Amino acid sequence: MRPAHVLGVGLVLLAVASLCAQMRWAHDIKQTAAGVSTTLLRQQSGPAADPNTIVAPSTATARPTEPVFNRAVFNQTAFRHGFTSRFPNDTRGIVMCLHDNMAALGISLIQELRLLNNSLPIQVYTCLDEELSNATRSLVLEVDTLNRTEIVDVCRSVLDAKYMLQWEAVEYQNFFLKILAVLHTTFDEVLLLDADDIFLANPDVLWTIDSYVETGTLFFYDRQINFEQFFNTVLLWDHTLLNRLFDSFPYDKFGLQQPPVTDQLRASRAWQHQTAHEQDSSVVLLHKSRLGLPMLQVLWYLVDTVRYEQTYTYGLSWGDKEYFWLSCLLSNVSYAFSPHPAAVVSRLDDMAKHPDTLCGSLTHYLPVKSPNPPLLHVNGKDILWPYYDSNTTFWANATWAEKEAYLVSAIPKHVTPLQANRSFEADRDKLDQTCLVHQGAVPIAAPYFASFVARRIHHTIAAAQVVVTKPPPVMFDPEAIISFDAVDAAKFENYRDS
Repeated sequence: MRPAHVLGVGLVLLAVASLCAQMRWAHDIKQTAAGVSTTLLRQQSGPAADPNTIVAPSTATARPTEPVFNRAVFNQTAFRHGFTSRFPNDTRGIVMCLHDNMAALGISLIQELRLLNNSLPIQVYTCLDEELSNATRSLVLEVDTLNRTEIVDVCRSVLDAKYMLQWEAVEYQNFFLKILAVLHTTFDEVLLLDADDIFLANPDVLWTIDSYVETGTLFFYDRQINFEQFFNTVLLWDHTLLNRLFDSFPYDKFGLQQPPVTDQLRASRAWQHQTAHEQDSSVVLLHKSRLGLPMLQVLWYLVDTVRYEQTYTYGLSWGDKEYFWLSCLLSNVSYAFSPHPAAVVSRLDDMAKHPDTLCGSLTHYLPVKSPNPPLLHVNGKDILWPYYDSNTTFWANATWAEKEAYLVSAIPKHVTPLQANRSFEADRDKLDQTCLVHQGAVPIAAPYFASFVARRIHHTIAAAQVVVTKPPPVMFDPEAIISFDAVDAAKFENYRDS
């Protein structure tokens, strides 16, 4: 071997040794922080964080110190250490998570809830200061005509409690913040909402639904997508990640035994290996005290330990959404889904291109056993989204008025008719997974649908003109964060007075 080659090999070996040493250091730190055995480096699994979610440069280089509480075990007292809610006597309330780039939708949702005569207190959750600017926080609070909204920085709360470390807290600047919010909230009965939910009626009706009254839960189905992804990933033969989780979960850690395979589980598309998506978590109802501490402990364990394990590298779920029913399943508590499959509303060109197949936003009928239930809500980011991005290149230079006019013109007019069962069409003719292929289309019957959605679009556009959004972070470049300047402050004052 020539000297140059020897030197090259030596440098490679030195680099590998250095990398291994760094990995051992990370492993030791992780064991200290969590109090449990973990993989060499805890890496984010499942979907990437929303590209609009900001990670502060200051959090990237933080060095951990040992937390006070045992991170591996959910402790309600520790989670709320030092936190005092504005609503200590309210046992029922609404929870949503926001960052600046979704704030316009969240602001308009708060306005819409009040216009629908919903008077529940609202806790808006965020993760560290950089996710929600001070100006946006002020606007979120001021649009609530009942003054029944508070903003909770749950990551700061658990950091102050020394329940986790700062470099770990930023791993919740994504979908999984919703789970932290559910665990932290002072509300016992939780209505967890996404900012892009569009309601056609006061969601208070959900508290009276039989399945919620009977089980303390109410979940909605997602589209059935028969792909080998997430919990439907095949490991060996016909054994999926869901089977692996069910068979190998450490039930004894929580004083539990493996639950039986119930008729409900056996009949589910998830257990039958026919879908990679079971639950849509845009609307979730949970009565925490009825579900019990083990369920909450399992929920925490899934999100803070299991999702980092090597077996689940590719994720059990797209984001948080499957963790709610899985926690109920593993802790052997009753849970209930809507009796109806998910529907979708139409996109602008659906009826012209494929009138029996709609490809728009996920939609849900009122979850009552009725042959003709009304539409309840749409998970409608695409219907409301006011910003320029890769999906809205046609309005790169449009004014706010032009954007509003376009969104109003594109309000859906058709919806998938109520289906008896969930189904998936394998022959999709290149249509993506958002489309409910050959499930039909009927005109939206609700006479107020268009006016409700137009009002929501108007409020979203008005808020978007004021809220300062942030571009996706680039290598923690502090210049990527746009400041709230005097011009924006003037807009804010004008909007408050309007």
